[in-house]
Formats: sequence, C-alpha cells, structure tokens
Amino acid sequence: MDPLVIIMVVSSAVLHALRNFLNKRAMDKQAFIWWYEIFGLLFFLPIFIITLLKVDFSITIPYVLLSGIIHFIYWYFLSKALALGDLSLIYPIMRSSPALVLLFSITILKENVSLHGGIGILLVVFGVYSINLQKIDYRELIKPLRSIVSDRSTQYAFLTLVSVAAYSLIDKIAVSKMHPVFFAFLYPWISLGLFTPHVLNATKKGVLLREWRIHKRSILTCGLISICGYFLILWAFTLERMSYILGLRQISIVIAVILGGQLLNEKNKMIRVISSAIIFIGCYLITIAD
Repeated sequence: MDPLVIIMVVSSAVLHALRNFLNKRAMDKQAFIWWYEIFGLLFFLPIFIITLLKVDFSITIPYVLLSGIIHFIYWYFLSKALALGDLSLIYPIMRSSPALVLLFSITILKENVSLHGGIGILLVVFGVYSINLQKIDYRELIKPLRSIVSDRSTQYAFLTLVSVAAYSLIDKIAVSKMHPVFFAFLYPWISLGLFTPHVLNATKKGVLLREWRIHKRSILTCGLISICGYFLILWAFTLERMSYILGLRQISIVIAVILGGQLLNEKNKMIRVISSAIIFIGCYLITIAD
C-alpha cells in the first residue's frame, strides 16, 4: 500500500476509536449520535465552501441519496442491536464486514487482491470476531453464528454488517464519480433527515437537551473527528482498493481495546490482547500487500 494511504487510514482508525470511546460514555447513544452528526456537518461546512469555490465539480445525486439512506439504515440497525443484544454475541457479527467487503470488491469492483492482502483481511476478520469471546472454546466461537437463527439482536447485528458493506461499496463508487469533499458533506444530510424523526420519536422528552448539557464537550469533539475521520476513508477510496482500506481500518479495534482495557477496566483482557495481536498482524500484511 501507498504510505500516504496507510497514514490516512490509520489516522481515521484512531479518530474512529476515540469517537467510539466517547460514545460509549454517553447516556443516550442515539441522542449523542444525532448531536455530533449535526456539528460534524457544521464543522465541515467551511471546507465544503472553499472546495466549491476552487474546484470544478459534478454531483451524482443517485449515489448521494443511496448512501444517505443506507447510512441511516446502518444507524438504525446498529442502535437496535446495541439496545437488545449481548455484546459478546452482536459485536463479532457487526465488525466482520471486511470479509463481505472482500467478496464485494472482487466480484463487483473487480479489484485484484494479492495473497498477502487476502490473508491479512481474513486474519483481521478472525481477530475481530474473537475479540469479545468470554472464553477460548469452540462452542463459544460458533455461538454468535448459531444465535443468528433465533436471536433478534444478532439478526440486527448481521443487518448492520450488510449495511456497512453496502455503504462502503456505494461510497467507493461515488468518490470515483465526484469529489470526495462534496460527497462527504452531502450524503449525511440525507441520513440526518431520516434519522431525526426516528430520534425524536424514540427518545423521551428532555433527553436530547440533557445529553447536550452533560456531554457537550464530547459531542463537539465527536462532531469534529467523525466527519473528518470518514472523509479520510473516502479520500483513501480514490487511491486504493476498498477491501484493503476497510481491513486496515479495523486497527481502530486494537486502539479501542487499549482504551477500554486500561481506562474502562473491561474484562477478558487476555482474549482481547490475543485477538488484537491477530488483527495487528493482519493489518501489517495488508500494508505490505501489492
């Protein structure tokens, strides 16, 4: 991989891990997301205007609309999975998207994936899948897969996985047809327009204002880093294969494990350290892939 792409993706991963760490401390996750998405668009507005004045642009409305709708669906499925499910069941499913993205990138985008890159992506997926196991055991390993049949939260987690792969594919195609700054600024308005009625209907009266009063600094921080972090991914999409980028981005989980283990005193540290090492090895193989 190109060193510039590696820097962009790893930087995005750091921002993504920090955002999730701050989001985890929120009282109402949906209200918190709603607030920081609004401020993210406000923070990105000057960049959008400057680029608009300096760059010849074209806008492909169908991709903007489709991406916005799929991102909203992703937020909805994610919030449902988190609200209903046991993290040890839903997390392995939700974060295994690089496997599906690898399939999409080869079959739909016709990307060439080297042996190093393919092995790296599969190691990342295995590391992500195993990171929330309660113990090292075969039955524990297949438990999330078996629960898809009967557990509603795991079904939502699987739909979250499909949503991630779908919007990644759409976004990859979109930034090949229009400037990533324009795309990064436009599609969230669609998502936010759909998400706002859902949040207003799902949250109790006063929850939005309470979340702002208590976590305004975290909301502003997430607003800044969220849209900037994903813009780096969109920019990287214009330079490198989607499967490599989404695989390498999972390094954010290693960072999250460090934050969670050291700052939040989370359990099962040994399993998480081993899984993180597997993810790191996979990410390294992706960075040296042709």
